[in-house]
Amino acid sequence: MLKSRFSSNAPQIVFILVFAVLGAQTASAEGDDQVYLRFAGDFIQNIEQADVGPDMLPTGTTSTLGIVRAKVKGNLGQADVTAVTKVENVVPVPDDRCPAGFFKIVEITDNNLVFTFQNLSLLYGNGQGVVCLNFGTFEEYAIVEGNWEGGTGRFRDAEGEFSIRIDESYLFPNTQVTAEAGTITGTLHRGS
Repeated sequence: MLKSRFSSNAPQIVFILVFAVLGAQTASAEGDDQVYLRFAGDFIQNIEQADVGPDMLPTGTTSTLGIVRAKVKGNLGQADVTAVTKVENVVPVPDDRCPAGFFKIVEITDNNLVFTFQNLSLLYGNGQGVVCLNFGTFEEYAIVEGNWEGGTGRFRDAEGEFSIRIDESYLFPNTQVTAEAGTITGTLHRGS
């Protein structure tokens, strides 16, 4: 009679899988994760907003904002992300955060992030960064670095650092919409 090799190894495979899952849950319970996420979506630029103070009353000034709507997937799961970016245009200058041959053309003063995961857990972050331009090739480079500022569900009390890098972008002619894709890396501590 022929006997399947799988059937004789099945208990051993189940045993290994159970310990692997328990080990992953223990590591997750401790709350430390290296973050690696890929994202793709759209960036709507140059939206003017009436500013408000900490008391939520209008200050009489306006700011230029951009809104990113993207899909995210990676080691934290799949999510939708919305980012609101507040920027200041600057006279082109060299900046240590720009690659060689690039000049800073925009200072990103705020980059508020809200990730909505499939189980409806939320993760919040805020960062700052730069947009740099190579005037010879007209290639852009953008980077945002920031901190996780908590969340809900499995990200309650989250903290740590992140870095956003735009790997590809396409600006639609005659509009203020850019398609973009990139990576989010960093560390995340979920607290106790």
